[in-house]
Amino acid sequence: MAYWSELPPELLTLIAQRLETQFDVLRFRSICRSWRSSFLPKLYPLPKRLPSSKKTKAGCRFSLNQITIATLFLVRLPPATENRSNQTDPSCWLIKVSDGKPLNPLTDSGLNANLPKVLDLINFQVIELGHGYVGRYSVHINYRFRGLYRNYIEKVEILRLSPDSDDFMVVGLFSHGVEYLALLKSGENEWTVLENMHGIQDIVTFNNKFYAIEQSGRTIIVDQFFSVGFIQHAVGSPSNRKFLVESSGNLLIVEMIFLENSESNAGFRIFKLDEENPKWDEIKSLGDQILILGLHQVVSVSAYEFHWGDQGNLIFYSIDGSVEDRVMYVFDLEKGISIPLENCPVYCNLFWPLPVWLNSPESVVSSSMEATPGTEIANLGICEDVGSSFSSS
Repeated sequence: MAYWSELPPELLTLIAQRLETQFDVLRFRSICRSWRSSFLPKLYPLPKRLPSSKKTKAGCRFSLNQITIATLFLVRLPPATENRSNQTDPSCWLIKVSDGKPLNPLTDSGLNANLPKVLDLINFQVIELGHGYVGRYSVHINYRFRGLYRNYIEKVEILRLSPDSDDFMVVGLFSHGVEYLALLKSGENEWTVLENMHGIQDIVTFNNKFYAIEQSGRTIIVDQFFSVGFIQHAVGSPSNRKFLVESSGNLLIVEMIFLENSESNAGFRIFKLDEENPKWDEIKSLGDQILILGLHQVVSVSAYEFHWGDQGNLIFYSIDGSVEDRVMYVFDLEKGISIPLENCPVYCNLFWPLPVWLNSPESVVSSSMEATPGTEIANLGICEDVGSSFSSS
């Protein structure tokens, strides 16, 4: 990971402008040593409107009208106070920023109405954990007497083709009854559309290639020269939801298994890519990694970032209802237990409400930290015993 203090001043200014443009509710008053990211931010010179596709065999014409970046931030107390936070008011807070709006990272529900007008982060560490892209698509359906239009939102992936240039490649999902993977290189005016795709559930970039996972469990691999390959061996069940995420240098499939006789809980299986063979191998542990499953974005982060030592092996997710009504859960891979976050304040408060130390004057925060004894790492996993067990065997 690279600390922001290592970057030249002109780049820091550019990043600060990007952040303030992206999230004007938060007032970032300085870019200092507390800023850190696992990658350098990249501003892709995307055109305001990408070209429409040719008509497909189904008589549809697709357009990708807008690409929005969604960034996941971790805000935490600096080292001097990080061990003084109590159990129900943790020293970390997660927030997602997309299209200038603060969102809950799991549900995408808006937080604007519940945030203070100004959030001064100069005294805290702010870490960019990852980002993803969401596209606003439209499809023109060519009926005999009149055309119909439909708009939808779906994930987009962008691959930088060279570290020494601004060349990039976009992969989108064109969907209306039939699904297509659509590829476009920077500077080109015509999409390359790959047909015969079935129920694509996620796309991701990994080691300079695009990977897509179908509902059936088949994996599609596309390189920057548009060569297409497959991992034919199906992973998981067609009835389960699948996600792709890079974690600790490996590509994973995360299979969400909706439990029988339960509408509000899920189990999980994890598969790791073996690039040499190629095939997927099931793994039983994430080690110190924690997965955050958003609606259009999955991020893997080490438990050490939350000051939990090596106590990872957790998956945060939400299911059921509309965006505003989705229920948040945490799944413990080691125990095979799913727990509603509302029953586990240590985990729930990572997302909401705003920590006291982040919503208070510096003097109030300092005094409250002085008065609060430290919390042992071993106690962080204690929640009310109301989970549902899961076994993949």
